[in-house]
Amino acid sequence: MGNPILLQACLRLPEKEVPSILEVGNRHSFFKDGHRLYQIKVPMDLRTDDWKFIARIIITKYELGHNQTKGEYVIVKTFSEKEKEIITKAYVSDEEVKEALEKTI
Repeated sequence: MGNPILLQACLRLPEKEVPSILEVGNRHSFFKDGHRLYQIKVPMDLRTDDWKFIARIIITKYELGHNQTKGEYVIVKTFSEKEKEIITKAYVSDEEVKEALEKTI
């Protein structure tokens, strides 16, 4: 039996785990169930579980084991409320991707 691993393009956290103070340079830790692969030192979105855009981060390190992923990230850019709203609205959902792909078959 294989080991399922998810390749992640963003870091999604429950709203209660999102730092209350977002400042560039601040380092935070994260914990996720399952084995997940993240790019190291590559800017990516920090989002809530309901896909709301929060900030841009880089993951500096992470560890896999016992069906868990834990690591650290640094905030590299914060956005105004208006910017967060615009970027969240620009997100393409899994359903939209599936619909677009079905049209090409």
